[in-house]
Amino acid sequence: MFIDFSTVDKASFEADICIIGAGAAGFSSAVTLMNSGLKILVVEGGGHGVNARAQALHTAILSGHPHSGIHEARARIIGGTTTKWGGQALPFMKEDFEGRPHVELSGWPVTLDDLKPYYKEAETILGTDHSVPFNYNPWKRSNITNAAFLNQGLKLFVTKWCKVPNFADQHSDKIESGSNISLLYNANVVEVLPTDDFGSVKSLRIRALNKKEGTIKARFFIAAGGALETVRLFLASKKFGAAGLGNSSGLAGCYFQDHVAATVGEVLPTSAKKFHDIFDPFYKDGFKYLPRIKLTPLYAAKQQALHASAQILFAGDNTVITDIKNILSAVKNKKAPALRILWSALAPLKLAGVIKTLWRWKINKRGPSAGKGPIWLEVHSEQNPLRESRVSLSETVDELDVPKICLHWIISDMTIETIRKTALLVKSEFESTNIGKVILEPWVEDGAVNPSCLLTDVYHQCGGLKMAASDKDGVVDSSCKVYGINNLYVASSAVFPTSSFSNPTMTIIALSIRICRTIEERIKKENLLFSGMKIFKHEKDVA
Repeated sequence: MFIDFSTVDKASFEADICIIGAGAAGFSSAVTLMNSGLKILVVEGGGHGVNARAQALHTAILSGHPHSGIHEARARIIGGTTTKWGGQALPFMKEDFEGRPHVELSGWPVTLDDLKPYYKEAETILGTDHSVPFNYNPWKRSNITNAAFLNQGLKLFVTKWCKVPNFADQHSDKIESGSNISLLYNANVVEVLPTDDFGSVKSLRIRALNKKEGTIKARFFIAAGGALETVRLFLASKKFGAAGLGNSSGLAGCYFQDHVAATVGEVLPTSAKKFHDIFDPFYKDGFKYLPRIKLTPLYAAKQQALHASAQILFAGDNTVITDIKNILSAVKNKKAPALRILWSALAPLKLAGVIKTLWRWKINKRGPSAGKGPIWLEVHSEQNPLRESRVSLSETVDELDVPKICLHWIISDMTIETIRKTALLVKSEFESTNIGKVILEPWVEDGAVNPSCLLTDVYHQCGGLKMAASDKDGVVDSSCKVYGINNLYVASSAVFPTSSFSNPTMTIIALSIRICRTIEERIKKENLLFSGMKIFKHEKDVA
């Protein structure tokens, strides 16, 4: 059931579990708890469509390195940032969870084995084909024999993509039909309120843009928003203390990270056909698999580098591909394609290209990419955790009287060197295996120029509420429960100690599922204990 808080008469709500945020983590948590028999309430600040006033609540103050994602990559809407992403999924590597001597503050208090069963469940929620493993080798399946590197420092791999990336489109029917789940929208959580002993969350204070206020009480709470907004909520919850919620160690807001990207050069293929055979997307049973290159963990360790990946960007004319996708989308939705699109696709000069692209896509199961135009090499690197890269609160407030975010984002020399080393290795391998020549940017070749102005974020915000084995080193424990707070968990990339090079969404979902299973188990034990106490009291009274 969906409830518009701004118009409903009711102002106070109660649930067994309250989930803050209706994005990837929020929907994943709700779907996981569908059959729990518990009363679930999801609370979301946005509505069914984009609202400029709701989006304006994300306006932030920036210092340090420019960060476009703080405004462009956040969405206060049902579905959250899944309404913006393409649906790319990849689990973290085993080495991402392990401590690395050359990366200070690396290492998680959980292992890949701890998350493996939840990664499998995450695929069901994502809607990827879980019968295809993540080590899937489509080149071998397609008899492409030249897709290999001589140097063990690089490895080709594919990412898996879901068909319906917007979770509001994929999962809203489950919320609508679920007898135990409600989604309260246009309800912005502006503060978390403590119990008298400060050991638990008592309630949430919510506010709509029309100034209506209300409260939510629950046995357990899951903070399932994006990294930045979740950190903001913790810091703004001053009833827990002047430093905010979960901030006894002074670490709330610290270690903010994103993936750092740089276009490092242009690729000139030796053979255009062979190059497209290696790097064009693959399709299997309608699912997309995108080729990428990764720096192997062993090589990264030897080079004192971070984990990184590279991807190929085909920057030519994509109008034929766009026209075909628009026509197929219209047919799928039983609508007539626009005459302008039909005329464009069937124009004599384009018709041969349309037929060739469709044949390659539907018969050869290869995704189309621009056949002409420049081909760029882009490298993505994780960041090493830095305490001074942080989120704090401004003295200015938004329309709901919540302090605005101040983000001080720092990119270290180690991150820049990782990008350089990855680019140089790809160049060496492309040229030694005759894949093509790579013309690198001057800053990559000589290392003398500071490339900071050429580095961008990738809209993968992480950190700020670090997971750690001790409350002295982080904000949440290995189960993602906030230290010192009995009934509050964080299902967000905010808890990531480090961020791999992988898209964070699949790991966020895996952690969300794990949190839900933990809470379910706790509630079962508490109910049994309570039931046992009632029976004991009854027997004592009878005696």
